[in-house]
Amino acid sequence: MVTPQKDHESIARRIGAANLLALRASTGLSQAQFAAAIGLSERALRRYERGERELPQATRLAVIERFKFDLLATDRLPTEVGAAKVMLSPMPTAAIREPRDFWASLRQEQKVFREKNYTRLGQIILTSRDHAYFTATTYFAMKHLSFALDIPFGIEVHGIDWMFLASAATILLLISSVMGEMPVFRVARHFLRMGKRSL
Repeated sequence: MVTPQKDHESIARRIGAANLLALRASTGLSQAQFAAAIGLSERALRRYERGERELPQATRLAVIERFKFDLLATDRLPTEVGAAKVMLSPMPTAAIREPRDFWASLRQEQKVFREKNYTRLGQIILTSRDHAYFTATTYFAMKHLSFALDIPFGIEVHGIDWMFLASAATILLLISSVMGEMPVFRVARHFLRMGKRSL
């Protein structure tokens, strides 16, 4: 026999799943982008959209805060005409645009994550760090290539390439924080899929 409590949970799960799916469709975001915007994993979002699990209160509140819509509301659905425009907070254009490829998707997810979790100053600092790491890595690689090909490259003062030493120090200082933000397993899966396609 189904108890009123279990019946209520089943109804809440079905309403939450239908509204979540409709809300995401109305934003134009992929599952990965939408999940990042509300602080979920893509796998967890899929389960909630299929109604396999009841929406936790934290997820419901995150959606209300980000999209100004209660997933358990039954009076207005996000698929109603005009409802999405009224009830959704404006999203950045870069976040709404569908990614063209895997790397563009990763960059968009990182952008959404940073906008959600860091202040504007924090985002500027992280962007500066990314540029410093990229510049140092590029110079370091070019210097190694010049050694291999025996081509003069770099800025030497008294026989020491200070830029090369600074690049090495920058890479050592920043590598842990840069790698910490990378979704290593997703990148590995991407390369494995590419390898299977080429076979």
